[in-house]
Amino acid sequence: MKIRAVAPLLCGAALLSSTGCQTVNRCCSSLFAARATTFADTTPIPEKPEKAAKPADDSTKEASFRRAETNGSDEAGANNRVPEPPAVNRRFNIPEELPGADAAPLVLPPMDPTQSIEQRKSLADALFPNVEPAKVEPGPDADSAPLTLSLMQQMAVDNSPVIRQAAADVEQARGKAVQAGLYPNPTFGYEGDTIGTARTAGYNGVFFTQEFVTADKLTLAQNVALNNVRAAQADLRKARVRLASDVRRNYFKVLIAQEQLKFNRAIAKLSEEVYRAQIDLVTGGESAPYEPLQLRVFAVQARNAVTTASNSLDATWRQLVAAVGMPHMTRQKVAGSVDLPVPVVEYETMVTMLQRHSDLIASNARIASSGSNLRLQEAIPIPNVTLYAAFQHDDTTPLSDYSTNVQVSAPVPAFNRNQGNITSAHAELVRARQNLTETNNTLMSNLAENYNRYATSRTISESYRTDLLPDQVRVYRGVYDRFLIDGESIDFAQVVVAQQTLTQVVTSYLQSLSDSWMATVDLAELLQVDDLMTMDGMAMTPEAISAGASAPNPKAVPAAIEGPSAEFEANSLSTTETRQVAVVSQDEEDAVDDHQSVESSDGTIEPSTPLRSRRPRARMIGEADGDAVQ
Repeated sequence: MKIRAVAPLLCGAALLSSTGCQTVNRCCSSLFAARATTFADTTPIPEKPEKAAKPADDSTKEASFRRAETNGSDEAGANNRVPEPPAVNRRFNIPEELPGADAAPLVLPPMDPTQSIEQRKSLADALFPNVEPAKVEPGPDADSAPLTLSLMQQMAVDNSPVIRQAAADVEQARGKAVQAGLYPNPTFGYEGDTIGTARTAGYNGVFFTQEFVTADKLTLAQNVALNNVRAAQADLRKARVRLASDVRRNYFKVLIAQEQLKFNRAIAKLSEEVYRAQIDLVTGGESAPYEPLQLRVFAVQARNAVTTASNSLDATWRQLVAAVGMPHMTRQKVAGSVDLPVPVVEYETMVTMLQRHSDLIASNARIASSGSNLRLQEAIPIPNVTLYAAFQHDDTTPLSDYSTNVQVSAPVPAFNRNQGNITSAHAELVRARQNLTETNNTLMSNLAENYNRYATSRTISESYRTDLLPDQVRVYRGVYDRFLIDGESIDFAQVVVAQQTLTQVVTSYLQSLSDSWMATVDLAELLQVDDLMTMDGMAMTPEAISAGASAPNPKAVPAAIEGPSAEFEANSLSTTETRQVAVVSQDEEDAVDDHQSVESSDGTIEPSTPLRSRRPRARMIGEADGDAVQ
C-alpha cells in the first residue's frame, strides 16, 4: 500500500488510541517514521544559562493565543493526554540573531476523521495564507501603434542635439575651407603729397595696392581646411552611428525587460499553483506541514521578482525615450522580439567592413591635412609680391600736369624663413601617421573583443533555447508528478531543487539573450552599419548557413561618407563655392609626400628624399597590398 494512503490511517489510529490525541509533533513523527524519514540530530548539548525573559511581542501573543485556542477546543480531554516530554536541547537551533527567528512555531491540529475535506481545507487555508499578487503599473494602451526600431532611430536623429552639434562642426570647417582659398582684396584710396608747398595744393590723386600670393599658397591652405572638412564629416557619421547604437541598446533592453516580466509572471503563477497543491496534500494528511511553507517562500520570491521586473521595464522605457530625445513620452508598446536569431557575420567579413570606419577616414584626412600644411609652411618663406600704383594731379606748378607712381615690393627672407613652423608641421605629420597605425590597432583589438562576446553569447543563447530550457521543464514536470504519485521513492527536497533550477535556467536564458543582443549592437556600432538585422547586407540568413553558402562579397561595402552626410554637404555650398572648394585629389596628396620629411631612429625630424620612394602608402585594415587609400 502506498505510504500516502497509509498516512491518514496512522493519524486516525493516533486519534482513537487510549492515550488520547497526540501532539502535532508526535503525529508527524508517526508519519515520517512510516516514510522512513530521518529526524534532525537530537543529541543533548550542555544547557546554556537562562536569559532574562523577553517581553512578549504581538506575534508571540498571537501564537500563544492560537495554541491556547487549539488546546481549549479539546479541554475536556486534556487531563487524559500524555504529558509532553521535557524540552531537549537540539543542535542546529535557529540563532536568535537571525531575522525571523522569533516566528511562532507552526501548529497543525490533529486530523479528525469526522471532519470533512472542506473543513480540513478551511483550517489549512487559515494556517497557510495566500500569496498576494504583485502590484504592477498598467501597461501601454492596447490600441496604440507599436514603436519600431527604425522609427525610434529617426526620431532620435530629429531630436538629438549631438547630431546638430556635429553638423555645425562640419559647416564650420567648410566655412573655414572657403575662407582659406579666398584671394586678398585690393586697396583703393586717396593720396595727397607735398600739400601746402609754395602755398599750393601739392600732389593729389588716388592709389591702388594689391598683394599677389605666390607659390600656390592659397590652394595649399584650402587643402588643409578641406581635409579638416573630411575629418568633420567622418566625425558626423560617427555621431550618427553612436546615437543609433544608444537607441538600439535601450530598445533591446526594453524588449528584454518585457520578456523578463512575462517570464516572471509565469514563474509566479506556477509557484502559486504548486504552493496551493502542496496545501491540498497537507489537508489530506499526505504531506508534512512545513513543506507548503517552503513553497510559499518560493512563491513570495517569485512575486518580488515580478515587482522587480515591472520596475525595471519602467526604467528601461525612460532610458529609451531619453535616448530618442523625448524624455516625457508616455509608455507605448515596442515592436520586436528578442527570440529572433541575431545576424550571423563571418569574422573575415567584419575585418573588411572595418575599412570604412569613420576613425580611419578621419585619420587619413588628418594625414592629408598635415601634409598640405607642411607644404604650406615650406612655401611661406617664398615672398608674396605687393604692387603699389598712384595717379596724382600736380598742383605745384601752373602747368597742371599729372604724375604716376609705381612700386613693386617683396619681403626678403633673410632671417625669418619660417623654420619653427616647418619643424612643427613635420612633427604634426609624423604624429598623424602614427595615429593612423594606432587607430588600426585599436579597431582590430575592439573587433576581437566584441566578436568574442558576440560569438559566445550567440552560441549560449541558442543552447538555452534548444536544449537547456526544454530539458529542465521536462525534469521539473517529471519530478513533481512522481512526487505526487509515489512519495516514498522521491524526497520533497528534489521538488524544491527542481523548481529552483527551473527559475535559474529561465533567468540565465534571459541574461544570455541580453548579452547576445548587446554584443550584436556593440559589433554593429564598431562596423558602423546602418541596418542592424542585415549588417548592411553582410549577414548570412539561417537558410544560407544551413545550406553551407559562403559569406557575401565584402567588396560590396558602400562608401563611408554617404546618405544624410552627403546630402548635407551638397546642400551647404552654392554652385560657385562648390567649384572653388574642390576636395584635394589623391594626386595632389601624392605631390605633398614628395616634399615631406621622415622621423629618424632617434626621434628627431629631418628632411628627406621623396617619401614615396622610402615608405609604402598607408593602408586601411584588410586592404590588399598595393591598394591605395582613397
